[in-house]
Amino acid sequence: MNNGPHAPQNREWLSVGLVCPYSFSRPGGVQNHLLGLASWLRRHDHVVSLLGPGSLDEHTLADHDLPPDCFTSTGGTVPVPANGSVARLSFGARPAIRVRAWLRSHYFDVIHLHEPLTPSSSLLALWNADRPLVATFHTSFEDSDFAESPLLRAARRLAPSSVARIDEAVAVSSAAAEAARRTWRLDPAIIGNGVDTSELSAVWSSASPWRGGDRPRICFLGRFEETRKGLEFFLGAIRRVRLNHPDLDAVVVGPGSIPAHNDQARFLGALPDAERDRVLGSSDVYVAPNTGGESFGIVLVEAMAAGAKVVATDLSGFREVLTDDRGLVGWLTPAGDPAALARAINQALAPGHTELAERGLRRARQFDWDSVGPQLVERYRAAIVARRSR
Repeated sequence: MNNGPHAPQNREWLSVGLVCPYSFSRPGGVQNHLLGLASWLRRHDHVVSLLGPGSLDEHTLADHDLPPDCFTSTGGTVPVPANGSVARLSFGARPAIRVRAWLRSHYFDVIHLHEPLTPSSSLLALWNADRPLVATFHTSFEDSDFAESPLLRAARRLAPSSVARIDEAVAVSSAAAEAARRTWRLDPAIIGNGVDTSELSAVWSSASPWRGGDRPRICFLGRFEETRKGLEFFLGAIRRVRLNHPDLDAVVVGPGSIPAHNDQARFLGALPDAERDRVLGSSDVYVAPNTGGESFGIVLVEAMAAGAKVVATDLSGFREVLTDDRGLVGWLTPAGDPAALARAINQALAPGHTELAERGLRRARQFDWDSVGPQLVERYRAAIVARRSR
Protein backbone atom coordinates (compact mmCIF):
# COMPACT_ATOMS: atom_id res chain seq x y z
CA MET A 1 0.00 0.00 0.00
CA ASN A 2 2.78 2.46 0.92
CA ASN A 3 4.31 3.65 -2.34
CA GLY A 4 6.53 6.25 -0.72
CA PRO A 5 6.11 9.96 0.02
CA HIS A 6 5.84 11.01 -3.63
CA ALA A 7 3.40 8.27 -4.68
CA PRO A 8 0.30 10.52 -5.05
CA GLN A 9 2.04 12.48 -7.83
CA ASN A 10 2.72 9.29 -9.78
CA ARG A 11 -0.63 7.51 -9.59
CA GLU A 12 -4.29 8.41 -9.99
CA TRP A 13 -5.72 6.71 -6.91
CA LEU A 14 -5.35 7.89 -3.32
CA SER A 15 -5.61 6.16 0.02
CA VAL A 16 -8.09 8.27 2.01
CA GLY A 17 -9.06 8.12 5.67
CA LEU A 18 -12.51 9.60 6.43
CA VAL A 19 -13.20 10.57 10.04
CA CYS A 20 -16.64 11.36 11.52
CA PRO A 21 -17.16 12.83 15.01
CA TYR A 22 -20.79 11.67 15.32
CA SER A 23 -22.18 8.22 16.03
CA PHE A 24 -22.98 6.06 13.01
CA SER A 25 -25.52 4.25 15.20
CA ARG A 26 -27.80 7.31 14.88
CA PRO A 27 -27.59 8.42 11.23
CA GLY A 28 -27.56 12.12 10.40
CA GLY A 29 -26.48 14.48 7.65
CA VAL A 30 -22.73 14.30 8.33
CA GLN A 31 -22.75 10.49 8.62
CA ASN A 32 -24.76 10.10 5.40
CA HIS A 33 -22.44 12.51 3.63
CA LEU A 34 -19.41 10.43 4.66
CA LEU A 35 -21.01 7.19 3.49
CA GLY A 36 -21.87 8.74 0.14
CA LEU A 37 -18.36 10.15 -0.23
CA ALA A 38 -16.76 6.81 0.67
CA SER A 39 -18.94 5.08 -1.93
CA TRP A 40 -18.06 7.60 -4.65
CA LEU A 41 -14.32 7.41 -3.87
CA ARG A 42 -14.36 3.59 -4.12
CA ARG A 43 -16.26 3.72 -7.43
CA HIS A 44 -13.43 5.89 -8.74
CA ASP A 45 -10.73 3.45 -7.62
CA HIS A 46 -9.56 5.22 -4.46
CA VAL A 47 -8.84 3.23 -1.29
CA VAL A 48 -11.09 4.32 1.60
CA SER A 49 -11.30 3.65 5.33
CA LEU A 50 -13.96 5.12 7.64
CA LEU A 51 -13.50 5.94 11.34
CA GLY A 52 -16.13 7.11 13.79
CA PRO A 53 -18.14 6.34 16.92
CA GLY A 54 -20.96 3.81 17.10
CA SER A 55 -21.55 0.96 14.69
CA LEU A 56 -22.30 0.35 11.03
CA ASP A 57 -24.02 -2.89 10.07
CA GLU A 58 -23.00 -4.83 6.99
CA HIS A 59 -26.34 -4.11 5.30
CA THR A 60 -25.78 -0.33 5.48
CA LEU A 61 -22.22 -0.72 4.22
CA ALA A 62 -23.37 -3.01 1.40
CA ASP A 63 -26.02 -0.45 0.37
CA HIS A 64 -23.11 1.94 -0.26
CA ASP A 65 -20.95 -0.74 -1.94
CA LEU A 66 -18.55 -0.69 1.01
CA PRO A 67 -16.89 -3.83 2.44
CA PRO A 68 -17.33 -4.74 6.14
CA ASP A 69 -13.67 -4.02 6.94
CA CYS A 70 -14.03 -0.47 5.58
CA PHE A 71 -15.27 0.85 8.96
CA THR A 72 -13.52 1.10 12.33
CA SER A 73 -15.44 2.16 15.44
CA THR A 74 -14.03 4.33 18.20
CA GLY A 75 -16.61 2.87 20.59
CA GLY A 76 -19.63 4.16 22.46
CA THR A 77 -20.74 7.76 22.76
CA VAL A 78 -21.95 10.38 25.20
CA PRO A 79 -24.94 12.57 24.20
CA VAL A 80 -24.06 16.28 24.26
CA PRO A 81 -26.69 19.00 23.58
CA ALA A 82 -25.42 21.23 20.77
CA ASN A 83 -26.96 23.74 18.35
CA GLY A 84 -30.55 22.66 19.02
CA SER A 85 -29.76 18.98 18.63
CA VAL A 86 -27.94 16.19 20.47
CA ALA A 87 -24.46 15.27 19.28
CA ARG A 88 -23.32 11.76 20.24
CA LEU A 89 -19.56 12.09 20.69
CA SER A 90 -16.69 9.75 21.53
CA PHE A 91 -13.78 11.20 23.50
CA GLY A 92 -11.32 10.06 26.15
CA ALA A 93 -8.53 7.54 26.67
CA ARG A 94 -10.17 4.49 25.07
CA PRO A 95 -11.31 6.27 21.86
CA ALA A 96 -7.84 7.88 21.64
CA ILE A 97 -6.21 4.44 21.75
CA ARG A 98 -8.50 3.23 18.94
CA VAL A 99 -7.79 6.32 16.83
CA ARG A 100 -4.02 5.83 17.19
CA ALA A 101 -4.35 2.12 16.35
CA TRP A 102 -6.35 2.98 13.21
CA LEU A 103 -3.72 5.49 12.14
CA ARG A 104 -0.90 2.98 12.70
CA SER A 105 -2.64 0.16 10.83
CA HIS A 106 -3.27 2.13 7.60
CA TYR A 107 -1.16 4.06 5.15
CA PHE A 108 -3.06 7.20 4.13
CA ASP A 109 -2.11 9.71 1.47
CA VAL A 110 -4.58 12.11 3.08
CA ILE A 111 -7.02 12.15 5.99
CA HIS A 112 -10.35 13.95 5.66
CA LEU A 113 -11.75 15.13 9.01
CA HIS A 114 -15.33 16.29 9.41
CA GLU A 115 -16.07 18.89 12.11
CA PRO A 116 -12.39 18.58 13.09
CA LEU A 117 -12.60 20.67 16.27
CA THR A 118 -15.58 18.84 17.76
CA PRO A 119 -14.28 16.93 20.81
CA SER A 120 -14.70 13.45 19.39
CA SER A 121 -12.99 11.13 16.88
CA SER A 122 -12.12 13.95 14.46
CA LEU A 123 -10.26 16.03 17.04
CA LEU A 124 -8.41 12.95 18.30
CA ALA A 125 -7.33 12.15 14.74
CA LEU A 126 -6.33 15.78 14.18
CA TRP A 127 -4.02 15.63 17.21
CA ASN A 128 -2.48 12.25 16.34
CA ALA A 129 -2.23 12.14 12.53
CA ASP A 130 1.05 12.77 10.73
CA ARG A 131 -0.49 12.80 7.24
CA PRO A 132 -1.90 15.65 5.09
CA LEU A 133 -5.21 16.82 6.58
CA VAL A 134 -8.35 18.14 4.90
CA ALA A 135 -11.06 19.45 7.26
CA THR A 136 -14.73 20.00 6.39
CA PHE A 137 -16.88 22.32 8.52
CA HIS A 138 -20.63 21.65 8.51
CA THR A 139 -21.93 23.84 11.34
CA SER A 140 -23.52 27.27 11.04
CA PHE A 141 -25.01 29.50 13.74
CA GLU A 142 -28.37 31.17 13.19
CA ASP A 143 -27.94 33.00 16.50
CA SER A 144 -25.05 34.09 18.70
CA ASP A 145 -26.03 31.93 21.71
CA PHE A 146 -24.52 28.71 20.36
CA ALA A 147 -21.44 30.54 19.12
CA GLU A 148 -20.76 31.38 22.78
CA SER A 149 -21.79 27.98 24.18
CA PRO A 150 -19.53 26.18 26.72
CA LEU A 151 -18.77 23.48 24.11
CA LEU A 152 -17.40 26.01 21.63
CA ARG A 153 -15.63 28.08 24.27
CA ALA A 154 -13.78 24.95 25.39
CA ALA A 155 -12.92 24.02 21.81
CA ARG A 156 -11.64 27.53 21.06
CA ARG A 157 -9.07 27.23 23.85
CA LEU A 158 -7.55 24.33 21.91
CA ALA A 159 -7.98 25.94 18.51
CA PRO A 160 -4.71 27.74 17.66
CA SER A 161 -2.39 24.73 17.72
CA SER A 162 -5.07 22.40 16.35
CA VAL A 163 -6.11 24.65 13.46
CA ALA A 164 -2.46 25.01 12.48
CA ARG A 165 -2.36 21.28 11.66
CA ILE A 166 -5.06 21.60 8.94
CA ASP A 167 -3.66 21.74 5.39
CA GLU A 168 -6.92 22.43 3.48
CA ALA A 169 -10.21 23.71 4.92
CA VAL A 170 -13.64 23.16 3.33
CA ALA A 171 -17.14 24.32 4.31
CA VAL A 172 -20.41 22.91 2.98
CA SER A 173 -22.04 26.33 2.49
CA SER A 174 -21.44 30.05 2.78
CA ALA A 175 -23.10 29.95 6.20
CA ALA A 176 -20.74 27.22 7.39
CA ALA A 177 -17.76 29.10 5.91
CA GLU A 178 -18.76 32.26 7.77
CA ALA A 179 -19.02 30.27 11.02
CA ALA A 180 -15.53 28.81 10.42
CA ARG A 181 -14.10 32.27 9.73
CA ARG A 182 -15.74 33.79 12.79
CA THR A 183 -14.98 30.93 15.16
CA TRP A 184 -11.71 29.40 13.97
CA ARG A 185 -10.17 32.24 11.88
CA LEU A 186 -10.11 30.00 8.78
CA ASP A 187 -11.12 30.81 5.19
CA PRO A 188 -12.45 27.51 3.78
CA ALA A 189 -13.31 26.66 0.21
CA ILE A 190 -17.05 26.07 -0.26
CA ILE A 191 -17.98 22.59 -1.52
CA GLY A 192 -21.57 21.49 -0.86
CA ASN A 193 -22.73 18.15 0.44
CA GLY A 194 -22.99 15.40 -2.15
CA VAL A 195 -26.12 13.56 -3.26
CA ASP A 196 -26.63 10.64 -5.65
CA THR A 197 -29.19 12.44 -7.79
CA SER A 198 -29.49 9.64 -10.36
CA GLU A 199 -31.02 7.25 -7.82
CA LEU A 200 -33.43 9.92 -6.58
CA SER A 201 -34.42 10.94 -10.09
CA ALA A 202 -35.30 7.29 -10.78
CA VAL A 203 -38.14 7.45 -8.21
CA TRP A 204 -39.66 10.57 -9.82
CA SER A 205 -43.39 9.94 -10.12
CA SER A 206 -45.50 11.45 -12.90
CA ALA A 207 -48.86 10.20 -11.63
CA SER A 208 -51.88 12.40 -12.35
CA PRO A 209 -53.46 14.53 -11.06
CA TRP A 210 -51.01 14.34 -8.13
CA ARG A 211 -47.64 12.63 -7.86
CA GLY A 212 -48.92 10.38 -5.07
CA GLY A 213 -52.12 9.41 -6.87
CA ASP A 214 -55.56 10.96 -6.55
CA ARG A 215 -54.81 13.46 -3.77
CA PRO A 216 -52.03 15.92 -2.98
CA ARG A 217 -49.19 14.77 -0.74
CA ILE A 218 -46.82 16.86 1.33
CA CYS A 219 -43.90 15.41 3.25
CA PHE A 220 -41.85 16.19 6.36
CA LEU A 221 -38.63 14.26 6.96
CA GLY A 222 -36.37 14.28 10.02
CA ARG A 223 -35.88 13.51 13.70
CA PHE A 224 -39.10 15.28 14.58
CA GLU A 225 -38.61 15.07 18.35
CA GLU A 226 -35.91 17.74 17.96
CA THR A 227 -37.66 21.07 18.40
CA ARG A 228 -35.49 22.74 15.76
CA LYS A 229 -36.96 20.47 13.06
CA GLY A 230 -40.22 22.44 13.41
CA LEU A 231 -42.81 19.63 13.44
CA GLU A 232 -45.28 21.75 15.44
CA PHE A 233 -45.26 24.38 12.69
CA PHE A 234 -45.72 21.71 10.03
CA LEU A 235 -48.79 20.36 11.85
CA GLY A 236 -50.08 23.91 12.37
CA ALA A 237 -49.74 24.62 8.66
CA ILE A 238 -51.57 21.41 7.68
CA ARG A 239 -54.75 22.57 9.42
CA ARG A 240 -54.77 25.70 7.26
CA VAL A 241 -53.88 23.90 4.02
CA ARG A 242 -56.82 21.50 4.50
CA LEU A 243 -59.20 24.44 4.05
CA ASN A 244 -58.15 24.38 0.36
CA HIS A 245 -57.24 20.69 0.13
CA PRO A 246 -59.44 18.70 2.54
CA ASP A 247 -58.13 15.40 1.15
CA LEU A 248 -54.49 16.35 1.73
CA ASP A 249 -52.14 13.45 2.54
CA ALA A 250 -49.53 14.79 5.00
CA VAL A 251 -46.72 12.33 5.67
CA VAL A 252 -44.02 12.43 8.37
CA VAL A 253 -40.93 10.24 7.95
CA GLY A 254 -38.34 9.83 10.69
CA PRO A 255 -37.68 8.54 14.20
CA GLY A 256 -39.64 9.83 17.18
CA SER A 257 -42.76 9.37 19.28
CA ILE A 258 -46.04 10.26 17.57
CA PRO A 259 -47.61 13.31 19.27
CA ALA A 260 -50.71 12.62 21.35
CA HIS A 261 -54.06 13.38 19.71
CA ASN A 262 -52.49 13.63 16.28
CA ASP A 263 -55.12 13.78 13.54
CA GLN A 264 -53.25 15.80 10.94
CA ALA A 265 -50.51 13.57 9.52
CA ARG A 266 -49.50 9.98 8.85
CA PHE A 267 -46.37 9.04 10.77
CA LEU A 268 -44.40 6.38 8.90
CA GLY A 269 -41.46 6.14 11.31
CA ALA A 270 -37.84 5.74 10.22
CA LEU A 271 -37.69 4.13 6.77
CA PRO A 272 -34.87 2.46 4.83
CA ASP A 273 -33.33 4.80 2.28
CA ALA A 274 -35.07 3.20 -0.71
CA GLU A 275 -38.53 3.52 0.90
CA ARG A 276 -37.82 7.06 2.07
CA ASP A 277 -36.79 7.99 -1.49
CA ARG A 278 -40.04 6.56 -2.85
CA VAL A 279 -41.99 8.78 -0.44
CA LEU A 280 -40.05 11.83 -1.68
CA GLY A 281 -40.65 10.73 -5.29
CA SER A 282 -44.42 10.57 -4.73
CA SER A 283 -44.68 13.87 -2.80
CA ASP A 284 -45.89 17.04 -4.47
CA VAL A 285 -44.26 19.30 -1.87
CA TYR A 286 -41.46 18.72 0.59
CA VAL A 287 -41.73 20.95 3.67
CA ALA A 288 -38.74 21.92 5.84
CA PRO A 289 -40.03 24.14 8.70
CA ASN A 290 -36.73 24.00 10.64
CA THR A 291 -36.11 26.82 13.12
CA GLY A 292 -32.29 26.90 12.92
CA GLY A 293 -29.06 24.93 13.16
CA GLU A 294 -29.00 23.96 9.47
CA SER A 295 -25.89 24.88 7.50
CA PHE A 296 -26.80 23.22 4.21
CA GLY A 297 -30.05 21.29 3.89
CA ILE A 298 -29.08 18.12 2.08
CA VAL A 299 -32.66 16.82 2.25
CA LEU A 300 -33.76 19.83 0.18
CA VAL A 301 -31.38 18.69 -2.55
CA GLU A 302 -32.73 15.14 -2.25
CA ALA A 303 -36.33 16.37 -2.49
CA MET A 304 -35.61 18.45 -5.60
CA ALA A 305 -33.74 15.54 -7.18
CA ALA A 306 -36.81 13.35 -6.54
CA GLY A 307 -39.03 15.94 -8.26
CA ALA A 308 -40.80 17.49 -5.25
CA LYS A 309 -41.30 21.22 -4.94
CA VAL A 310 -39.75 22.64 -1.76
CA VAL A 311 -41.14 24.94 0.91
CA ALA A 312 -38.61 25.77 3.62
CA THR A 313 -37.77 28.18 6.41
CA ASP A 314 -35.69 31.14 5.32
CA LEU A 315 -32.39 30.00 6.86
CA SER A 316 -29.15 31.07 5.17
CA GLY A 317 -28.11 27.48 4.39
CA PHE A 318 -31.54 26.67 2.93
CA ARG A 319 -31.63 29.87 0.87
CA GLU A 320 -28.25 29.04 -0.66
CA VAL A 321 -29.40 25.56 -1.71
CA LEU A 322 -32.69 26.89 -3.12
CA THR A 323 -31.11 29.60 -5.28
CA ASP A 324 -29.89 29.18 -8.85
CA ASP A 325 -28.62 31.79 -11.31
CA ARG A 326 -32.20 32.97 -11.91
CA GLY A 327 -33.34 33.22 -8.30
CA LEU A 328 -35.28 30.99 -5.92
CA VAL A 329 -36.28 27.48 -7.00
CA GLY A 330 -38.64 27.03 -4.05
CA TRP A 331 -40.56 28.95 -1.40
CA LEU A 332 -39.01 30.44 1.76
CA THR A 333 -41.00 31.47 4.84
CA PRO A 334 -40.18 33.07 8.22
CA ALA A 335 -39.23 30.65 10.99
CA GLY A 336 -42.01 29.63 13.38
CA ASP A 337 -44.88 31.00 11.24
CA PRO A 338 -47.39 28.24 10.38
CA ALA A 339 -49.70 30.68 8.57
CA ALA A 340 -46.92 31.77 6.19
CA LEU A 341 -45.90 28.12 5.79
CA ALA A 342 -49.48 27.20 4.82
CA ARG A 343 -49.68 30.02 2.25
CA ALA A 344 -46.45 28.83 0.64
CA ILE A 345 -47.65 25.20 0.57
CA ASN A 346 -50.91 26.28 -1.09
CA GLN A 347 -48.91 28.20 -3.70
CA ALA A 348 -46.72 25.16 -4.35
CA LEU A 349 -49.82 22.95 -4.73
CA ALA A 350 -51.45 25.37 -7.18
CA PRO A 351 -51.43 24.41 -10.90
CA GLY A 352 -48.28 25.20 -12.83
CA HIS A 353 -44.75 25.61 -11.44
CA THR A 354 -43.50 22.86 -13.76
CA GLU A 355 -40.55 25.02 -14.76
CA LEU A 356 -39.70 25.59 -11.08
CA ALA A 357 -39.52 21.83 -10.47
CA GLU A 358 -37.26 21.43 -13.51
CA ARG A 359 -34.99 24.22 -12.26
CA GLY A 360 -34.95 22.52 -8.86
CA LEU A 361 -33.77 19.29 -10.49
CA ARG A 362 -31.00 21.14 -12.34
CA ARG A 363 -29.97 22.84 -9.11
CA ALA A 364 -29.91 19.48 -7.29
CA ARG A 365 -27.63 18.02 -9.97
CA GLN A 366 -25.03 20.65 -9.10
CA PHE A 367 -24.61 18.72 -5.83
CA ASP A 368 -24.34 15.30 -7.45
CA TRP A 369 -21.36 13.27 -6.26
CA ASP A 370 -19.92 13.41 -9.78
CA SER A 371 -19.64 17.18 -9.29
CA VAL A 372 -18.74 17.28 -5.57
CA GLY A 373 -16.36 14.29 -5.51
CA PRO A 374 -13.77 15.66 -7.97
CA GLN A 375 -13.69 18.98 -6.09
CA LEU A 376 -12.82 17.15 -2.87
CA VAL A 377 -10.14 15.04 -4.57
CA GLU A 378 -8.64 18.31 -5.82
CA ARG A 379 -8.49 19.51 -2.21
CA TYR A 380 -6.86 16.21 -1.18
CA ARG A 381 -4.09 16.69 -3.71
CA ALA A 382 -3.67 20.32 -2.66
CA ALA A 383 -3.31 19.19 0.98
CA ILE A 384 -0.59 16.71 -0.03
CA VAL A 385 1.33 19.46 -1.81
CA ALA A 386 0.82 21.88 1.10
CA ARG A 387 2.07 19.35 3.65
CA ARG A 388 5.12 18.54 1.53
CA SER A 389 5.95 22.26 1.25
CA ARG A 390 6.10 22.44 5.03
